[in-house]
Amino acid sequence: MLGSHDYEYGDKIPYGIHYKPKNVVIDDFVWIGSNVIISGNVHIAEGAIVAVGSVVVKDVPPCAIVGGNPAKIIKYRDIEQFNRLKAKGRF
Repeated sequence: MLGSHDYEYGDKIPYGIHYKPKNVVIDDFVWIGSNVIISGNVHIAEGAIVAVGSVVVKDVPPCAIVGGNPAKIIKYRDIEQFNRLKAKGRF
């Protein structure tokens, strides 16, 4: 779980004591490279790959390969091949 302090209606400057939780959901068979930053309320769907050093600020679709800052879709894995391997337990 990630979160952020309330900076809009906080009771102190620069932010209040209240904490706003944010959830990150990472599905099965996801590969996340080193030094990746994932910012709250993000869903990384099954089979996705996140490149080294990426900054993920929005949802990543199934079998997408993303990279950069902010992370953008570079291409997609072959979903049929992914499903064949998954069905055979080849992970």
